[in-house]
Amino acid sequence: MTRHLPACPPGAPALPPVPCDTALTGLPPRGPAPDTQTVPAPKVIATDLDGTLLGRDGRLSTRNQKALQSAREHGVLTVAVTARPPRAAYRIPELAPVLDAAICCNGAVVYDTASQTAELLRPVPLPVARDLHGRLRAALPGAVFAVETGERRFTQSTFHQVGVLLNDPWILLDPDDDLIGAADAVAELVVRVPGSTGEAMYEAVRDIDLPGVKLWHWGSFPEIECTAAEAAKGAALAAWCVDRGIGAEDVIAFGDMPNDVSMLAWAGRSFAVAGAHPDAAAAATGRTGPAAEDGVAQIIEAVLDLT
Repeated sequence: MTRHLPACPPGAPALPPVPCDTALTGLPPRGPAPDTQTVPAPKVIATDLDGTLLGRDGRLSTRNQKALQSAREHGVLTVAVTARPPRAAYRIPELAPVLDAAICCNGAVVYDTASQTAELLRPVPLPVARDLHGRLRAALPGAVFAVETGERRFTQSTFHQVGVLLNDPWILLDPDDDLIGAADAVAELVVRVPGSTGEAMYEAVRDIDLPGVKLWHWGSFPEIECTAAEAAKGAALAAWCVDRGIGAEDVIAFGDMPNDVSMLAWAGRSFAVAGAHPDAAAAATGRTGPAAEDGVAQIIEAVLDLT
């Protein structure tokens, strides 16, 4: 299922660009180069976005932008691997120009930056989504739900908009409406419980045994995202690389959360940013600085000898 996505949905402007005159000035001082164990330059750099590459404001820093652009100039392919839908990635103006692709919705959707087209490769079948919706409602009293299609998000509560950037268009439904029936496809089924945490929610639903689906959580954030079982970041990145004749040994990956574990474990070299969830830190082969200190750029600069 391939869909052409406009540069920006009507009425949903992108974030304003970062002034370009900061490109070579105003960068924080660089500390000692991280230990990259002197490995050859990779063929692919794959990075999570929120909590890893982007700052708390959802923006790409000048230093990280410059590092990714330098990687591309060295012939390295750069890929965002994110839980965000495509529109929430390509509408960050300083990010899109330094990416070759974005693997979105935890691996369900692949977005090509050159053609601005997205392909929903790994949807949740509608009957499965309906069954899962019913089971989650029974297990999580007070839960509110949304369906992400890859192009828009259907929801029955504005609570789903809290803490989410660039995710419009939102389609707000009445509480009694058929949420699953309103969508023509399901890239993700998203559930939130006000006042809870992702970990507590996951504990409450971990015994739900429904073949073909996978549940992801974000630690303390009160949300679980449900995708097709094959829509994991690691499997989706591996498939994207195989199509280009690239093996895991030629990939460097970055992440910070449990949904990054499969990607961090698959890549030949992987780095968890400082403050990462323990599961992500355990899966990575190395560590780097926090997102606020441009931990991704620290590694790229060292590996490509950009200092």
